[in-house]
Amino acid sequence: MCECCNSHKRPVNEIIAVTGKGGTGKTTFVAVMAKILASKGFKVLAVDADPPISLTYALGATPLKTIAQIRAKMIEDPNEKKRIKDLPIEDVIADEAVIDLDQLSLLIMGKSEGPGCFCSINELLKYGISKLSKNFDFTLIDCEAGIEQINRQVIDSINRMIMISDTSAKGLRTALHLNNLGNSYGVQGNYKKGLVINRAGKKEIPILEEKVKEMNIDIIGFIPEDHKITEHDLFDRSIFELPKNAPSFVAIHGILERQGILI
Repeated sequence: MCECCNSHKRPVNEIIAVTGKGGTGKTTFVAVMAKILASKGFKVLAVDADPPISLTYALGATPLKTIAQIRAKMIEDPNEKKRIKDLPIEDVIADEAVIDLDQLSLLIMGKSEGPGCFCSINELLKYGISKLSKNFDFTLIDCEAGIEQINRQVIDSINRMIMISDTSAKGLRTALHLNNLGNSYGVQGNYKKGLVINRAGKKEIPILEEKVKEMNIDIIGFIPEDHKITEHDLFDRSIFELPKNAPSFVAIHGILERQGILI
């Protein structure tokens, strides 16, 4: 049982997409955010929508069931396709793709195998998430590296998009493009966007703030270089083993508080 079970005081039903260039640390951000929210007693669904399934391993899970496998069954077995077609998609995903971990639930998109592209998987992901998320306080989506899923509007039902960049010009350019796409495809009203810059040194922060100001993007936080994260990656440890005093954990916890995600 989590340490602060049922400690939150508000009803929540929020879908948060985390996007960014590959290698900027978005998977780690999602994993730590999931750890924090689950420890506060929130019901969390983590969605590994990046084909390399990095989030799955970061959470210490094994990819036993994926949306890609549901798609493969539909392609290979006409009877399976008919059976699935006649059922509510959220029920299919909940029963056949969601993995229950100790502290949260996990949904894995999976790798593309066999004929075709990700189109069918993305459709399952799109409609499945919008319905399945109603059973959770927070649905956290680790989007595939780049912009593919935003272009296909897979995450058009999100409430919030958090863009992750490192200090590189390429990372910031990707964030700018994602920000512009978010303006085009984002849900109106309660839709929120913000940029988190990872592995930022104190001396770099003023320069980064000036650059991002010119891009008209809101910075919602900085995460310092964290050797504890590097060690976890090296030894393939679950993020649930990350100590609370780790710089990344402290920084992400602060971001969630300032953004009103944690109250």
